[in-house]
Amino acid sequence: MRRYFYLPIAGFAVLTIFCNLSCGKTTPSYLQTGDWIQASAIGGYPRSNAFCFVVDNMAYVGMGFNETVGGVFNNRLSDFWSFSSDTGWTQLQQFPDTPRSSAAAFSIGNYGYVGTGWDGIHRFSSFYQYDVVNKKWSKKADYPGGARYDAVGFAVQGKGYIGTGYSIYALSDFYQYDPATDSWARTPGTDLNFSKRRGAVAFVYNDKAYLVTGSNNQTMARDFWEFDPSQKAPWKPLANITNTDPGTFDDGYTSIEREYATVFVDNGKAYLVTGQNGSLMSPTWAYDISTDRWSQRSPYPRALRTGAVAFTINGKSYIGTGGTGNSTTFDNFDIFDPEKVFNPND
Repeated sequence: MRRYFYLPIAGFAVLTIFCNLSCGKTTPSYLQTGDWIQASAIGGYPRSNAFCFVVDNMAYVGMGFNETVGGVFNNRLSDFWSFSSDTGWTQLQQFPDTPRSSAAAFSIGNYGYVGTGWDGIHRFSSFYQYDVVNKKWSKKADYPGGARYDAVGFAVQGKGYIGTGYSIYALSDFYQYDPATDSWARTPGTDLNFSKRRGAVAFVYNDKAYLVTGSNNQTMARDFWEFDPSQKAPWKPLANITNTDPGTFDDGYTSIEREYATVFVDNGKAYLVTGQNGSLMSPTWAYDISTDRWSQRSPYPRALRTGAVAFTINGKSYIGTGGTGNSTTFDNFDIFDPEKVFNPND
């Protein structure tokens, strides 16, 4: 699969739908479980490999790549937008440093944090805080793991984390950010504990983070990890995301592995969608955090894409933007409703 020359990289209980005896219908297959409903497109340019974080039921999306902006090595964006399910998209103060794509982001309290990324030539280690109350950016201590892109970011138990990604090779390290002291520290247990990767996804549930997917040396990562910083050994391996176990539970795990996917979470289940693995991916997979098991849901019905963003606010989960990996980027968004039967007209 041809990729952008920049080699890019971002959070419901899913109920199986049953009819009662008076319903007179059969139980829908997984291909009908979960509906995709068109939502408002982001303002400004279509884009792929943007960053995204959520504060107080408001989503924030910015930067990324657009094939029509600038020249060959200047087609990165610096604009920045907020989204409310009540008021839609609003443009905010643009990112104050070099436009870039494939940055990592997370939020703690009333602040969003964005770091790393690249502009097509240069990799970055710079790190910024956005104050959602006062609506302004502030520069913070640089990320100490070295300039990189295609990393993941998440916040758990009051601290922020950025790790994995690509510098001159794929990486597996993580660093912890303390917002109280504006300082970074190496996270224990990340050297050689799990495979190097770029273009992975991470999500958080119940004060634990989860790291999955991505690739290295054009091979998809199959290992899956839970991170709990309150434990002496914070990284715990989970079941692989392909058929490697002698048991039967993973026999159908044929299309979870991928890179540059996106993930969103609600009520004990995480949803993995879009991305690529040789070709662009449509299968949607639901991960049950309580059982460490995956099951398939309605495939993504729009133009297939990689490098999208996703978030959940006010009980609704949204996915949008992204690109084809060649010369097209998107600005559209959809809401995924896990409790509805798929309707191709939504």
